[in-house]
Amino acid sequence: MTGDAARTIRLADRRQLGYADLGDAAGTPVVWCHGGLSSRLEVAPAETVARALGIRLVAPDRPGVGRSDRQLRRTLLDWPTDVVELTAALGIDRFAVVGWSLGGPFATACAYALPDRVTTLGLIAPCIPRNWDGMVDGLSWVDRRFLRETRSGRAASQLALAGMRLTAAHAPRAFIRAAKHGLSPLARAPLEEGGGKWFAAAIAEGLRDSSGVLDEYRIMGTPWGFDPADVVVSTRIWQGDEDTLVPPTWSERLSAVIPGSTLTIVPGEGHFLANAHWAEILGAALLPPVELEFG
Repeated sequence: MTGDAARTIRLADRRQLGYADLGDAAGTPVVWCHGGLSSRLEVAPAETVARALGIRLVAPDRPGVGRSDRQLRRTLLDWPTDVVELTAALGIDRFAVVGWSLGGPFATACAYALPDRVTTLGLIAPCIPRNWDGMVDGLSWVDRRFLRETRSGRAASQLALAGMRLTAAHAPRAFIRAAKHGLSPLARAPLEEGGGKWFAAAIAEGLRDSSGVLDEYRIMGTPWGFDPADVVVSTRIWQGDEDTLVPPTWSERLSAVIPGSTLTIVPGEGHFLANAHWAEILGAALLPPVELEFG
């Protein structure tokens, strides 16, 4: 199975959900929540490591992204329901969940809503809740623009996203050059892996439906609907200290709130640090969950 292949299931409400199923089919299940503007294809570079570790890496496209049908008026807490249906269809009972960037809130929502199903939660350069102080100020100018335009209108954003998709799909070298701009040598190394084709492919696939992408920004700009302090699943967070897309302080703030979480700051790494640390991040799903004590 390769990262560019898509499988689909039909959900109870008749929506199609697309996903990639990588690594060891008989291995420990890990559900991957992709980043913003991206798709299931971003985990393609992890295929070899997942198989070597004995991990089954299941990476669904969220509604309106990639091969998944759009879900109108969806919220962050709708996502765990889709994950339950997907894992049930695949014969998976318990699983770890990992989220990168904007995928962090979606992974955290699974851990919050499914504490009896989720064994561990992994967060990589995660976003914080919209109602936390300084959240909008910490966003990149691109994210601030799309977040703002989910309220003021969609036409301009849809054109911009369509242009981004065309560049990623048909001029991937130019797209990768622009993505690497301003990054340190270590931070941009993952985008040079295989000429960055994995990243351009993930973005092009993720931008199939601009309306679905803007739904993601609307959710980003909405309170989560739960308190991260109520997450009772063993949590590990990784953050590069040279991340220019997500402030490293966001991971510190989440780690301070989620009970019993551990935070690893990786010197010199940027937003794409997972690509240099697949074994560590996926391997954490194989560790015994930390038993949390309350009261």
